[in-house]
Amino acid sequence: MYGINSSVEGIPAPVSRDIHGRIQGSNAGADRRIGQAALVPAICPHRVARWACGEGLGAGASAALLVRDLGQAEAIRLGLTRLGLRVSCLDGDRSAEVLADNLTQSRATVAIVDTTLADAYAGVMGRLVRYPAVWWNGPGADFASLDHALAEQD
Repeated sequence: MYGINSSVEGIPAPVSRDIHGRIQGSNAGADRRIGQAALVPAICPHRVARWACGEGLGAGASAALLVRDLGQAEAIRLGLTRLGLRVSCLDGDRSAEVLADNLTQSRATVAIVDTTLADAYAGVMGRLVRYPAVWWNGPGADFASLDHALAEQD
């Protein structure tokens, strides 16, 4: 019901052939999808809900999302709201002062932050009275990685 299932694939690039009908090019059989969509695995709201339940999050708790990819942000939000969490989506392009105010007003017990927005989140340090637990989303996280936690649920 809430899952992200898509059978849509990328449009194949035109293939050039030589006079004998053989495909030219060194990466003729390679995946031709380009961009971040090919690098980032899809996040399933059901797995997010199971992860949050395992972390002890539930109704009455709140979460702050600092995630750039709107598809991932929506999947995470759906998974968390299934358990009754209040979710606030924050803008990583704001100043550190505004981001700190937004994080304080959200009363988040957990913050899910993209690794690409680590510098924006670092600007919040020293500006809050109470800091939420941080889970990193995306490649490059050494600890508290949401990607690794979701992958372990297979």
